[in-house]
Amino acid sequence: MLRHVPGYDIVGTIYLVGDDAKAEGSMRKGDRVAGVSTFGGGNSRFISIPANRLTKISHNVKSIHAVCLLHDHMAALQTLRLARKNGTPFTGLNILITDGFSPVGQAIIALASLEGANLYCCADESKHPYLASLGAKCFDENPEIWLPGVANTFDIVIDNTRINGHSLSWQALSKKGTIICLGPLYNIDSEIRSPSSACGVLELTEMQQKWSALKAKYLMSQTYFLNTVTAFEDDTEQYRQDLRYLLFLCARGDIIPKVAKQVSLDDVPNAQRLIHMGKANGTVVCLPWLQE
Repeated sequence: MLRHVPGYDIVGTIYLVGDDAKAEGSMRKGDRVAGVSTFGGGNSRFISIPANRLTKISHNVKSIHAVCLLHDHMAALQTLRLARKNGTPFTGLNILITDGFSPVGQAIIALASLEGANLYCCADESKHPYLASLGAKCFDENPEIWLPGVANTFDIVIDNTRINGHSLSWQALSKKGTIICLGPLYNIDSEIRSPSSACGVLELTEMQQKWSALKAKYLMSQTYFLNTVTAFEDDTEQYRQDLRYLLFLCARGDIIPKVAKQVSLDDVPNAQRLIHMGKANGTVVCLPWLQE
């Protein structure tokens, strides 16, 4: 069983406005909105969500594309902002992404390509032709094969796998380079403990990833950590501004989010297994009103 309820990112139309939201006057019935839930539940036909977690969006971007922007492209954009120095473009810079095939990895490739970066990524060999078509040069998933030849050469390393405590990312980085570590981590600063429902057993991978995040956040120089779970809460106004920018790029055709699959409510469990195994080429989108 997956640990967290899916459906945090939602796009829809307001059906009913509560009294508090009416008093604020910011939302009306029929408004098209995008939102980030704190408790999941987006994989349903109706959801109750505070008005302050919603952003009005126009109708010139498809819903299946807009929902991809809320997490995957948002994480990519915020990652690149952390990596940017003095507002300069990435033209000619060498950027390594440790997981280029993931939805966030593909979003980073799409956005960084707009600025002329030299993009490299790690992925299973079967994914190399596809990633090459996006403009990225591919390395094997096993860094021992290629790392000795490119050590200390990358201006930016984006570590979205958090494996081996970021040591491999550090070896690939140039002396003046920057590492960006990112991932969805809940309660990063809390004590590492097993949930009561796990009978005292915590998955080793989760513990390793949390330690890697803490290490990146507090102990490593030239390193920034982005928690993709808390992006909205950390700076809500910046999030809204970034979303408007991403919607603009999408409407103009500069970026086209990769949708791996559109699924009905009945097919959500199978879709989650596909995501969990890392086999989804893009973002899996649930269409609650889809009938099969």
